[in-house]
Amino acid sequence: MQKLYKEIILGFAAVLLGVFCWYFLRYVFYIGNLTTGCWIAGGILFLLWGISLCLAMLLIRTKAILYGSFILTLIFFGIFFNSEPFYYLIGLIILFIGFFVGVNRIRREEEVQVNLNFWHIWKRGLPIFMTALILLICLVYYFSPRIEQARGIEIKIPRNDFNIVIRPLENLIKERLPEGTDLNSPVDKILTQQQIKELEENYKIKINETDTGKDVLYNLVNFQINNTSGPYKRFIPFGLAIALFFALKILSFVYIPFVILFSWLILRLLMASKFSKIETETKEVETIKL
Repeated sequence: MQKLYKEIILGFAAVLLGVFCWYFLRYVFYIGNLTTGCWIAGGILFLLWGISLCLAMLLIRTKAILYGSFILTLIFFGIFFNSEPFYYLIGLIILFIGFFVGVNRIRREEEVQVNLNFWHIWKRGLPIFMTALILLICLVYYFSPRIEQARGIEIKIPRNDFNIVIRPLENLIKERLPEGTDLNSPVDKILTQQQIKELEENYKIKINETDTGKDVLYNLVNFQINNTSGPYKRFIPFGLAIALFFALKILSFVYIPFVILFSWLILRLLMASKFSKIETETKEVETIKL
């Protein structure tokens, strides 16, 4: 098989797997409700895409095929994600730059080695590409419907935590309550009907007949927290996107070694099947002497 055809096959595999990965991201952030099997399939997809990119970066020497296939993958991204074209375009440019830099680092590392060490070769270029890819994933997450839901998230203190915090203050609060009552007393024993009505109107909380004073205080504290944090809720999506970035970055420390390991195994299979081969070249180098 001619070298050109082999490069086209590798480029096509990278494009095809990239498209499937874009589809998986679309499903995750726009549809959701993934089963365990879907997550496993998605992980395998990204693993295979990483392997195909590693092989392409190392084996495809024709720049038109290498960069053309990757640009085609980026174009397919626009089919699945087009709600924010300006920001997505910036993300795609960053990803292309990461790919370009990764390829050049891999090639430079290959050139300086006498005996090829594929771990060191791929380790030079893959991390920077992964960082750019993670940035793009976080960008998709930031503009997805799921992050929009986070803007309206109501902050609520866990009831058990509230009970633990309020326990040391119960005696102090009891001194300010009507005689013979405490926080565990029914609310109608602590407050008048007029006071209950005012609380419901002013704090937008529902007070039931079975509620205790502690229940009402718990609802009031949650209301006050949400009322105070309201102006800052717009920063929640940004914070979630940053958290996702660091989570994926940590995950990449496991992902990258797996990609390199399986890339090496597949490369060995390709060499065994005569699809690729290692050749020894004599290179002329410049030296300076006295």
